[in-house]
Amino acid sequence: MADIFREIDEELQQEKAARLWKRYGPYVLAVAVLIVLGVGGYRFWLSYDAKQKAAQSARYETAARALAEDPAAAAAEFGALAQDGNKGYAALASLQQAAALVEAGDLEAAIITYKKLADDTAVPAVFRDLARLLAVTHRIDSGDPTELSREISALANTSGPWRPLAREAEALIALKAGDKSKAREILETLTADAETPAQLRARATELLSAIASE
Repeated sequence: MADIFREIDEELQQEKAARLWKRYGPYVLAVAVLIVLGVGGYRFWLSYDAKQKAAQSARYETAARALAEDPAAAAAEFGALAQDGNKGYAALASLQQAAALVEAGDLEAAIITYKKLADDTAVPAVFRDLARLLAVTHRIDSGDPTELSREISALANTSGPWRPLAREAEALIALKAGDKSKAREILETLTADAETPAQLRARATELLSAIASE
């Protein structure tokens, strides 16, 4: 992570938030997936009998192993599990399907998958909100800042588990739009908030330093 922070100033000078997100976005997504697995996965794992769990777990693991070598195939496997798995596995599989599509270079299909999950009221809120967050963060490079700000505001202004990441995304969107003042305000709030995860606070601090040095 230290190398990433040292590059932040250079990235801000070149493409501001777009390239910056490309640098450390995967770390944010990795943290998000771990939180989802911890918050939701185990609870859903307990809700079905052992045979169902074993079969769906095997399918999930097979798709996960395929991800590194063939993201497109992994996306197809996760998509199939999302269609006929139980609620817990279906939601996790949808998230992984979208992540695999990103790896396969099909960002448009990934965004559609995230949005579909975010709009599915049958899915627990923790998964829907994460899907909404990821749908926005993957479009910081190319999306309209006004639209992205509107989409992320609901998560950024609640007390849900994704609030700090949503606030960070808001700051990146503001930087992409050229609004350094708004970005600075958001980042300062994050650094001052005791509930902000340490790694995220470190990123916010580095971003503030980079903005100040411009």
